[in-house]
Amino acid sequence: MLATNEVIMPVLGMNQDSGKVVRWLATEGQSVQQGEPLLEVETDKAIAEIEAPASGVLSMVSAREGDDVPVGRVIAVILPVGQIDSPVSVKKKPVVTASPLAARMAAEHQLKLEMIRPEGGRVEKNDVLAYLKTHEQASGIPLAVNPQPRRVPASPKARRLALEKGIDLSLVQGSGPEGAVLAGDLLDSQTVSSLQAAVSNASLVSHPKRIETQLAGSRMWEIMADRMTATWTSTPHFFLLREVVATRFVTWKEIANKKSSSKITFTDLLVKLVATCLRKHPRINAHYYDGKIQLVSDVNIGIAVAAEDGLVVPVIRKADELNISEIAAQRLELVAKARAGRLHLDDIVDGTFTISNLGMYGVDAFLAILNPPQAAILATGRIAERVVPIQGEIAIRPMLSMSLSLDHRVVDGARGAQFLETLVDLIEEPLGLISE
Repeated sequence: MLATNEVIMPVLGMNQDSGKVVRWLATEGQSVQQGEPLLEVETDKAIAEIEAPASGVLSMVSAREGDDVPVGRVIAVILPVGQIDSPVSVKKKPVVTASPLAARMAAEHQLKLEMIRPEGGRVEKNDVLAYLKTHEQASGIPLAVNPQPRRVPASPKARRLALEKGIDLSLVQGSGPEGAVLAGDLLDSQTVSSLQAAVSNASLVSHPKRIETQLAGSRMWEIMADRMTATWTSTPHFFLLREVVATRFVTWKEIANKKSSSKITFTDLLVKLVATCLRKHPRINAHYYDGKIQLVSDVNIGIAVAAEDGLVVPVIRKADELNISEIAAQRLELVAKARAGRLHLDDIVDGTFTISNLGMYGVDAFLAILNPPQAAILATGRIAERVVPIQGEIAIRPMLSMSLSLDHRVVDGARGAQFLETLVDLIEEPLGLISE
């Protein structure tokens, strides 16, 4: 029996029974390498890249872009290259394999891969360029009479940036794999200015300029908008607010930074304190799913991160078992991946509680919308000095405003208040961690 490796629609979350194919990153009949991104799948939280489970030739693709597919269903198979000509193979003729970039270039120039003789085991970019150069030298005319405009290899974020800034990607020297243009190639202000000037001087577009007043959101932004709308309209929220004297909390951060090689933030300290409180109040560390309250054994803290394409919530797993330096290291890595658009599915699933901190933007306080299926989210503002009464005297203290959003189907007011009281006690006296 022919050995195959099945590509299945992965389980994307506990409350999701299907996934949508956003984009295939390889075409049927193309060779792929194990661990390479194979397709993009839309989850209820973000768009995740799914990697190829094996090396070989992508075959028998049964799910098209835009299709909603039940989790667990086979959507393609990867056939070993050495067995692709087997009598039971889906392809009866030899299959020429190519890199993703070479396959796109061939398609743009209306070339069949069988026409190109690769130097190695598969057709690469240089093989296509060599074929085009040879043909044009021999005939003196372009290969395709009416070719499609060449699609410059670029990351999705780079394409969006180029569109927003009016940059022709063909003028950009890409630094990514096989010359692909990355977002970083477009972020330098001098580069952007020169490229915009080049486009303008070249008069590549003849239609008059128009001022657009409507912004087209990215797919990630659309997902975020849909999820927040659904959560706000279907989940009974209620909110608890507290102001906390943060004198010792600030001192704790200063001491922690002297002892750690990683930069410690207030968010890192909050992750540690919240994780400790969730162990003491397990009802808060719960989900509402299928009409039932489900208590979760692991404490996985999500951190709301504002990426360019929308809000994402990467997760620090088993945060109650980590020290402050370990939490900071994971937070730094996850935030960097989120802002670079490189989060994997494992980075964003299985969260049990979320922290959203806008203090670094000067926000005093706000109310957050729940991150389903979680039962609670903590929103914190900046720490600012305020005049407060202390034992009958007027004093100036650093104060922190917090709000706790809760799902009333899971948590009542008393339980929420008890959790918040425990958290406040630890913020005001972090040494209380020793007794926990």
